[in-house]
Amino acid sequence: MKQVIFASYRDWLTEQEMPKGKRAVIQSALELFSRNGYDGTATIEIAKHAGVSQATIFKYFKTKQDLLESILMPIVSDLLPNYREDFLATIPTTKTIQQTVHFLVQNRFQFLEDNTDVMLIFFSQMMTNPQMKAKMMQFIKETEPQFVTRIYGALKQTGELREELTPLAVFRTFGGQLIAYFLQRTKILPEQPTDEEDDLRLIEDIIVAALSK
Repeated sequence: MKQVIFASYRDWLTEQEMPKGKRAVIQSALELFSRNGYDGTATIEIAKHAGVSQATIFKYFKTKQDLLESILMPIVSDLLPNYREDFLATIPTTKTIQQTVHFLVQNRFQFLEDNTDVMLIFFSQMMTNPQMKAKMMQFIKETEPQFVTRIYGALKQTGELREELTPLAVFRTFGGQLIAYFLQRTKILPEQPTDEEDDLRLIEDIIVAALSK
């Protein structure tokens, strides 16, 4: 049977079998950790937000760290690999770098938007949590051959990619632009009015200019 690919972590969480109280705790932790940070969120705040007692939290999770890991570990172990396979299978064969870049920028930014809460937690923990960083580095290592074949290969086959650009340089070019814009929208300048369509078009133009001969 084909693996079900959920649009977001929240969709995945909704479909998991678990007690109602446990689900409420995870959903509240997801929102509060992303808004206030892991260190800036107390379990009593999570309990109040979820409409449960602190005892309910500790019934399902021994520590706040266990609660955090219950959110992050399924992402690296299950969801990201599934998203990767689904995404790589949809990359179109195009004739120009511009067409490939357009698809990649639109697709990956939509993924970030669909998973805003969990990605904000994920990015912050990557900077401070050695276990999470190690798991993510393992995921990147496993993904590298597929990135080279499907994404770097799709850009290279257009004949327009600069010869000196390595797969890592291409990855940095996309990641730097998309992650910076995502953080601008969600954390750095969330109140700043934006035009997403125009902004993403400009990001595409910047990436195309950086990659093209």
